[in-house]
Amino acid sequence: MKIAIINFSGNVGKTTVARQLLAPRMQAPEFAIETINSGASDEGGDTERWKGKEFGSLQEELMLLDSAIVDIGASNVEEFIKLMGQFEGSHEEFDYYVVPVVAEKKQQADTMNTILTLSNLGVPPQKIRVIFNKVEVDEGHALDSAFSMLFAFHDASRRFTIHRDAVIFHNEIYDRLRALKKTVADVANDETDYRARLRTATDGEEKANAVSMISAQRLAKSAQRNLDAAYAGLFSS
Repeated sequence: MKIAIINFSGNVGKTTVARQLLAPRMQAPEFAIETINSGASDEGGDTERWKGKEFGSLQEELMLLDSAIVDIGASNVEEFIKLMGQFEGSHEEFDYYVVPVVAEKKQQADTMNTILTLSNLGVPPQKIRVIFNKVEVDEGHALDSAFSMLFAFHDASRRFTIHRDAVIFHNEIYDRLRALKKTVADVANDETDYRARLRTATDGEEKANAVSMISAQRLAKSAQRNLDAAYAGLFSS
């Protein structure tokens, strides 16, 4: 399965979707199409970096792979889309286009523009999948209200696929991961007994680190369950 993560807007969490949601569940090569944002290196993982203008070489490399995750940064997306249009039919190289969206109105508008552009390139609705990101836990039942522009656009156009279970909830762990340079899966699956370390710690720094990691593990385990559900929802038929 080859997936492109794309949105004309920045700050919608494309790298989080790539590194935290898709990479641990796909075990696929990762490509970051970016020249400005260094976010991929802040969340762990081994990502190959390309520029949007290198689309021709990238699509040839993708032909040799059975699976891939391509994170298209906002600073390169227009060039990427332009060249995809020139390499006619190259959009078929991807099985899905995952479009992260947050509730802010500007980002919803940019998301709609992204979907229209993909649709006009010939990408069918079943291949364009929206994932709701940074949703507060107590607002998960009110997606229609928080994302009213997007739902109205979906009802009017039917150019993309929405699944209400494709939701990544806001979780403090994502901020902590930047300092840890780990993924949610790394922390959730860490078998280190930090409580034992806390008991045997001899100085304040050791104790603070153990306490921090205990909290991080608790956050990561709830995030891991959320990501499992979001992944299943995103690719449900």
